[in-house]
Amino acid sequence: MSNEKILIVEDESIIAEDIADSLTARGYRVTGIVYSGEEAIQSVIELRPDLVLMDVNLQGEIDGITAAEEIRTRFQIPVVYLTAYADENTLRRVNATKPFGYIVKPFEEKNLHTTIQLALHRNQYDSLTNLPNRSLLREKLSEVLDRQKELPALVPIVTLSLDRINRINSTLGHDIGDSVLCSIAKRLTNCNESINIVARLEAAEFAIVLEPVAEKQDVANIAQNILDIVSQATIVKDCEVYVTASIGISLYPGDGMGGDELLKNAYTAMYHSQQNGGNNYQFHVAKIAKSCINKLVQETYLRNALKRSEFELYYQPKVEIKTGIIVGAEALVRWNHPERGLVSPAEFIPMAEEMGLIAALGEWVLETASRQTQAWQTEGLSSLRIAVNVSARQFERPNLTERVSEILTETGLDPNYLELEVTEGLVLQDEIAAAKALTAWKDMGIRIALDDFGTGYSSLSYSKRFPFDVLKIDQSLSGILRTIAKMQRLQ
Repeated sequence: MSNEKILIVEDESIIAEDIADSLTARGYRVTGIVYSGEEAIQSVIELRPDLVLMDVNLQGEIDGITAAEEIRTRFQIPVVYLTAYADENTLRRVNATKPFGYIVKPFEEKNLHTTIQLALHRNQYDSLTNLPNRSLLREKLSEVLDRQKELPALVPIVTLSLDRINRINSTLGHDIGDSVLCSIAKRLTNCNESINIVARLEAAEFAIVLEPVAEKQDVANIAQNILDIVSQATIVKDCEVYVTASIGISLYPGDGMGGDELLKNAYTAMYHSQQNGGNNYQFHVAKIAKSCINKLVQETYLRNALKRSEFELYYQPKVEIKTGIIVGAEALVRWNHPERGLVSPAEFIPMAEEMGLIAALGEWVLETASRQTQAWQTEGLSSLRIAVNVSARQFERPNLTERVSEILTETGLDPNYLELEVTEGLVLQDEIAAAKALTAWKDMGIRIALDDFGTGYSSLSYSKRFPFDVLKIDQSLSGILRTIAKMQRLQ
């Protein structure tokens, strides 16, 4: 009987359920049935199956081929296609994803099971590092735990993620990144005599099964030794490259009795290590693990919030003090969480920045606010100006000015009625780039505001070097100014 985990991605529920019944009868574990490419990717993140059965034509915006490519690239999980499409264009796209099988509907049950067996067998080793992959790791780990039953020693399970490897890929190229991964894989295999199994889980993540130990401190010493070895320089094509690692550790039997549970707990501890800045190790702690899992769940919700239209804009009015007339508003984004209700921006904005979602969210805010302002003007509120915040991630995009222009054209809003707010810290990051972008906005007719003035250098020479129309004084500085004014009145 087989025990591999299989995810079924199929847009017809009847077919999916028939396949699930057939696989279950053969001893496979069907981890789930989903109907869209988006659900497929998310299920792989959460469930880590050993194989994915993928239909080409799916519900949602992402088709099966696109989903399969992301699953292969990010997770090295084999994909077998089940589809009624066999035209030349489909086959060409399918082949580009390096599938482990392609079965045209309708198919015979024995052909499906034969293809699955071949795919699972072929996928036992990682093609880049030649290390065991997740599937073979689970098999070997199960054997280790079976031998350890009734014995008093601890079996440490370690998961390791290379910190900021994407920076190497984006700046030096994926060839250099792959060479670094291979170099680290060799180091991990040979760095300590206590290492039993080393496997590559996915992109830049590894799993290590250590020999049984008597004390928890023994594992801590080994983990620190691994961190030290990983952080040594790697020479690739005359480039000296440095990486660090985040390590999570679970211990059999205290942190779990089965391999999947131990890996999951080690993985959650590794996530906690990443949250602490990387280049450290963390042991599994149930309370911390629960917090990390909750955050991962919230990240999943946040990733889907934009396409599910869960964000809302609130408009804070700007009032002219002398007349009491509303002259504009600032667009404030709120997340209407499906379970928690309104979530504070202080909670989800940093999360969106960390996940790389803030640029897309910022564009949505700009477009929605511009469209609403244009609608107000059509109704007779012709003098209203809308203020929209620009995040650092948006500012880093080379096409930001172009996108602002496109959104104004699409919504019909006159640039004179848009005010873009940037923070003092953002301007200080790259003053030359900031001056170029701000000047381009000014030339378009857009007003520019400096937000949080007083949290950084706070030089009034900004007014000469940058084309600001408005300075929004931070609370910390405004308190000082009020104190000075009060002292002057008392003199």
